[in-house]
Amino acid sequence: MVNSPIQSALDTIDTHLQLVTRHLLDPQSGDVLQASTALQAAVLAFSQLAQRFPAELANQPQLKLRLRRMAVALASCRETLLRHTFVTQSALSTLMPATREQTYAPAAGRYPRQPYGSAGRQSGEFRVISA
Repeated sequence: MVNSPIQSALDTIDTHLQLVTRHLLDPQSGDVLQASTALQAAVLAFSQLAQRFPAELANQPQLKLRLRRMAVALASCRETLLRHTFVTQSALSTLMPATREQTYAPAAGRYPRQPYGSAGRQSGEFRVISA
């Protein structure tokens, strides 16, 4: 079988995908941003090729299977990246807590027993709870 432009584009994507996977699994191995940018460029180039040669993709089931495997690998990379993002955000919030507005408003004004900032006025029916 002749190596078509689609096949070579898929080979390029596969190479970049393996590189991104290696960088995600071992953060000391290199730059994830550079590898993912190269992967993105390869995927965009493949997308343009797929639009120019749609019959080649439709007629070859092995290409469809290869694309499905690559889609699963991309989803796995995305999940790993999301996990890394969560761990990084957790570590950052531990080191430097964010300054956010409080969920509960401080006790002030006419109704200091109201736990929420926008709570309405008490009716007076349940002021005391007894067991």
